[in-house]
Amino acid sequence: MRTQARIAAENRFGIPALAHEECLAGFAAWGATAYPVPLSWGATFDPVLVRRMAAAIGRDMRAVGVHQGLAPVLDVVRDARWGRVEETIGEDPYLVGTVGTAYVQGLEETGVAATLKHFVGYSASRAGRNLAPSSVGPRERADVLLPPFEMAVREGGARSVMHAYTDLDGIPAAADEELLTGLLRDTWGFDGTVVADYFGIAFLKTLHGIAGDWADAAGAALRAGVDVELPT
Repeated sequence: MRTQARIAAENRFGIPALAHEECLAGFAAWGATAYPVPLSWGATFDPVLVRRMAAAIGRDMRAVGVHQGLAPVLDVVRDARWGRVEETIGEDPYLVGTVGTAYVQGLEETGVAATLKHFVGYSASRAGRNLAPSSVGPRERADVLLPPFEMAVREGGARSVMHAYTDLDGIPAAADEELLTGLLRDTWGFDGTVVADYFGIAFLKTLHGIAGDWADAAGAALRAGVDVELPT
């Protein structure tokens, strides 16, 4: 509260900060309760239990003034070499969508905005390498990668989506207007905020090489539909 009062007092509009925190397996703060990782959620086949867990996590976050949680991970993973498998729910799109949507509902009912990530194709990278390109075709994208996100948007009421780091068939997600605006907003009707993964906009210059400078990177992301950059 002291920090928020200072922030509001130091800007001319009196606007407080929007605080976000990691919360995938519990609120990532000293002394908070740790819960099982998402692979365990999938193993329960129990969305009601997962929703209760997410609500408990949300209450912990609200108690200290957090507004947005950076979870759940809805990446469908089928390559065990990928280094973030423990953050995912499983390899079946319907299981991931059902359990992930339950998590979203539990977090959102406490007033904390859930953030769906990583939209889309992050876990389908070549050879299971982190940040590597993804080369799935339109049918695999539609049948495997997208359904969990659509379920969580349409049925879960998620208020935020985080773009993926990777490029999908040569187009970086952070600069993909067809994905972030055409599909997410125009087709699915999402009206929340699209946020950048950490340094995701900078990667348009440093990793993907489609931007000549930081201004080009920012412009490409804005045109595609990114609303908020995390963390800067």
